[in-house]
Amino acid sequence: MISESLAAKHHSWRGFSSKVGYSEKNPDISNIEEVELSLRESSSLNYEEARALHGRIEYQKGNIEAALHEFGGINIAAITPKMKLTLSRRVEQRKRRSHDHASPQMSIHAVSLLLEAIFLKAKSLQHLQRFREAAQTSEVILDIVESSIPQGLPENFGADCKLNETLNKAVELLPELWKCSDSPREAILSYRRALLYQWNLDVEATARIQKQFAIFLLYYGGEDLVALNLLRKLFSIEDPCCVPALLMASKICAEKPNLAEEGINFARRALESLDDKCSELEGTGNYLLGVAQSTHSKSAVSDFEMVASQSEALQALKRAGNITSMKDPNILYYLSLQNAEQRKLEAALYYAKSLLKLEGGSNIKGWLLLVRVLSAQKRFADSETILDAALDQTGKWDQRELLRTKAKLQTAQGHLKGAVDTYTRLLGIVHVQSKSFSSGKKLYKDRGCFSRSFEQEIWHDLAYLYVSLSRWQDAEICLSKSKAISSFSAVRNHATGVIYERKGLPKEALTAFWSALDIDHDHSPSLISAAGLLRDLGSQSGAVVKNLLMNAVGVDRMNPLAWYNLGMLLKDENTPSSLEEAAECFQAAAILEDSAPAS
Repeated sequence: MISESLAAKHHSWRGFSSKVGYSEKNPDISNIEEVELSLRESSSLNYEEARALHGRIEYQKGNIEAALHEFGGINIAAITPKMKLTLSRRVEQRKRRSHDHASPQMSIHAVSLLLEAIFLKAKSLQHLQRFREAAQTSEVILDIVESSIPQGLPENFGADCKLNETLNKAVELLPELWKCSDSPREAILSYRRALLYQWNLDVEATARIQKQFAIFLLYYGGEDLVALNLLRKLFSIEDPCCVPALLMASKICAEKPNLAEEGINFARRALESLDDKCSELEGTGNYLLGVAQSTHSKSAVSDFEMVASQSEALQALKRAGNITSMKDPNILYYLSLQNAEQRKLEAALYYAKSLLKLEGGSNIKGWLLLVRVLSAQKRFADSETILDAALDQTGKWDQRELLRTKAKLQTAQGHLKGAVDTYTRLLGIVHVQSKSFSSGKKLYKDRGCFSRSFEQEIWHDLAYLYVSLSRWQDAEICLSKSKAISSFSAVRNHATGVIYERKGLPKEALTAFWSALDIDHDHSPSLISAAGLLRDLGSQSGAVVKNLLMNAVGVDRMNPLAWYNLGMLLKDENTPSSLEEAAECFQAAAILEDSAPAS
């Protein structure tokens, strides 16, 4: 029988039956079975259960607001303790493999019916684009189950009702709702919750959640290695040849030196798995292969491996460019960059100009790339003209990198006073931005951190500039400003060493260079400076000095100073083979110096 409270609210079975009869969509038979089982166990259908049932029918008919009205009448706070008790007792019964003769206040089928009602309430709110409310409602389901069964759901729990199906849907829905409500932190927590708690998700559901989490992390800009690990798991439990997932994994790895080789593998697998030869995906695959090969070439062990990787990078990027008719700005950017790194400056200039034309000068990266290529050709006047045009078209808040590049161009031409003035102007902009970022707005927190890091780099640039002017006190003030931002900096220690060396204090200089290498053992300027100072002092064997310079060349093969110093060391050995090697080093240094951009 139906409780009197239900009748008082006019939820009669007659009314319910008449509405079902006229529905265009038949109700889910499993829902009727759920009700029958609940009636059998409790001999009545209470007010909340009837609301749940009636709301579901309205939802199936597409009457979203009517359904939401019915679900809104369910007192979730009042029924939650009963649902938790039923769920926890159900688990205890399964553990003991016996039946508890004490009758629970609510049947498992009633719990299933009510949890489904909460889920459909969340879906109704989603339909009405009330995403935050929908997420908070969906979260109630997970809270109830987790607090009732903290150790996780036993295998096949709720298989005799719709409980497991509802939980699977709720777990998948929650992060999507948080994303729609522009709550990335809550979305990440929901994804982790879905993957860490034992929800009895099927393999397909787990794979879908992992894939969506990886995509979200990739495009949101969070925790990349987390996304990569999720994709690796996805390849092991789902399709190892899933092209979009392989491309995502390659994108994560492509620009990371320690992962570039894996990025190459992912890109090749994606290209091999293209059945229909989709031009868009083929272009993306070749683009990522080119970027990964370019990154890998920088950490290649041998010259042969480096040249091979550079060649493959350029070939892959050209294929990508041809497939996309040279209309993809990312491909044009890397084509120019890769040609520039291989000192093919005319080709680099062609692609840089094509990029600027394609983007209409809307991207600062395009302007900077063109300036770097022109400066590598020693066309400094043209570089400054381009920079001035870029500054005219760019808002004051976006001029930082442009001004820094202008100061470096002025330094390269020996216009040191002009460079000081440009850096001073740049610092003024940075300080205004820092004050804005520190106003407490959460939106600018990450930008503020970037601003401080950029400011420290500017102080370093200015310190080196003052060193070249022999203005030691000004240089030391700049370095003190850097230390106030961050106490650990290989660049600052190196600059300190350069000041000591210029002052005629070699031991203090060497200590500063070692301190820089303690922070970053691959800091090329410190490797070169330490080697040069040890060679001049004669306090270490040639093997130690040579080892430092070989490390510097290995870290940065495009550094002319590293090759020059290595050549000088080999020349001092004065053997036929060492003199031949020295000549090769001097030649490499000359070529690199002649085509080095202002930086």
